[in-house]
Amino acid sequence: MSTKATLAHHESKAGEPSWHFYEEVFEAGVVYLELQGVSVELRTREEEGADVVVRLPIETAKQLGLHTNVPNDRWKQACDTNK
Repeated sequence: MSTKATLAHHESKAGEPSWHFYEEVFEAGVVYLELQGVSVELRTREEEGADVVVRLPIETAKQLGLHTNVPNDRWKQACDTNK
């Protein structure tokens, strides 16, 4: 059973990267940004880039503006420290 709760996402169209912004339901204070099909310097695939999951503190996600793609009620729930 997955404990991922999607905050926002984008599916690949015409070969562009996909991304998934989510929280782990029972983990307070952090969110995750998964990037699929991006080029990076470490451990890239020979074809179609790489998949990268970045664990971010809530405050860092805010600084990057990632919360602007999330409905307000979902973001408030993700920021709840009493999970």
